[in-house]
Amino acid sequence: MNSKYFLVVATILLLFVSTIALAQGPINDSLTSNPASFSNDTSYRSIKRNSAAKNDTSTFVKHSPKKATLLSAFLPGAGQAYNKKYWKMPIVYAAGGTAVYGIIFYTKQYNDFKSAYSERLTIGNNVASYYNQFQTPTLKSYRDYYRYYRDLSYIGLGAVYILQIIDATVDAHFFDFKITDDLSLNVQPTYQFVGSIPSSQLLFTFKF
Repeated sequence: MNSKYFLVVATILLLFVSTIALAQGPINDSLTSNPASFSNDTSYRSIKRNSAAKNDTSTFVKHSPKKATLLSAFLPGAGQAYNKKYWKMPIVYAAGGTAVYGIIFYTKQYNDFKSAYSERLTIGNNVASYYNQFQTPTLKSYRDYYRYYRDLSYIGLGAVYILQIIDATVDAHFFDFKITDDLSLNVQPTYQFVGSIPSSQLLFTFKF
């Protein structure tokens, strides 16, 4: 009886000692206890270099939305250039140039018909023979028409200016945003209790 008891105790102690030895094995391993000898290995140096590069963020310069906004405000299209969206610059200048051309053209026509209408009301006719072919209400109608589109051109120019600032700011915010190719959907059934009533659910998890 005592021999069986002794055998059981010895077996338990042996298993206990073996478990401790296995648990401490990696710590007492020569490669771990003497990292200086292992640091000469090329793969080890590569791992340390990559790890240091990942942890070192002192040289990382984050793309600045504020800078993109200020550049676009001072010079339209500069924010797009800062965001490296060079293909947007011709669009900005084409839209702005169209608005500027409209302002110049409609302002000139408005001023001419405004003067002609005032002259018609003052002396009854126009010095320039071109405007004599128009009746007085027609001169007024043309004056109002060109004034409307002149004002609309100013609004268009302002809209182009504001929109290119907004575009540059939004692009700058998403400049450092990266989407990996590892897109996956995980569907996992779950259940929970609502009060004392079990309720089953499906959990959808998107990874991107």
